[in-house]
Amino acid sequence: DDLVTGVQTCALPIYSTLAKLLPDNVECFVLDSTPSTNDYLADQPFSNNTKVCIAREQTCGKGQYNRQWLSKKNSSVLLSIRRNFSVNTLLNGLSLVVGLAVIEVLTKKYGINQLKLKWPNDVYFQTQKLAGILLESSVQNNTQSVIIGLGLNNDLGENFVCETPWIDLNQILQSTPNLEQLSAKLINKIIDYCGVFELQGLDAFQSKWREYDYLSGKPLELSYQNEKITGVANGINDEGALLIESDKGVIEAYSSEQIHLI
Repeated sequence: DDLVTGVQTCALPIYSTLAKLLPDNVECFVLDSTPSTNDYLADQPFSNNTKVCIAREQTCGKGQYNRQWLSKKNSSVLLSIRRNFSVNTLLNGLSLVVGLAVIEVLTKKYGINQLKLKWPNDVYFQTQKLAGILLESSVQNNTQSVIIGLGLNNDLGENFVCETPWIDLNQILQSTPNLEQLSAKLINKIIDYCGVFELQGLDAFQSKWREYDYLSGKPLELSYQNEKITGVANGINDEGALLIESDKGVIEAYSSEQIHLI
């Protein structure tokens, strides 16, 4: 990895003051290029401090189920946050909470409407993907260490190629946001929401989730007990599982891998 800045120091123009915009107890790493910001933080020694890694470029960005997260240099928010939780904290639904934090920043700070959260980890503008979230966790010293990865399209350019229908902020807003300011707002809001989640759980976010639920009422096909079943998405349960109403009753889905919109 090309480590350009270390803890609390930033030399790159694009993120020159990022560390100053974050809480004092957050360790900030700014990279010019790295395979994956999630992997970079996973390799860091265990610490009780929250750590943030942000990169101008990811060469092997990670999405769900070993998919690749595509981006171009200086075109996206590419960051990861490593935060510790008590081993007693039920982490189910945390990806939804992070998504809601992203939506709050984009709606309240940038005035973007028509945002939705596609269970369990994608932020959509209308019918196109704007951001994705990847959570990876491990247990150390009776502590759950969670790495929250976020990729948000800022200005990918007209020639960017991706199979998934995508959109960036440049297409939504009249002026493209400053990456450093945008990133700082996102990091701070995610850290804030994580604190609420640890104390109050998913219950504190259920009403927000219902407001932004992309799948609500949409027909789905899912693989369930070795057969294909169709149903309709109908919210989430207390643990963040997707509820699907079908002729076999209500099915609780904990993974999106076997679920497809129809």
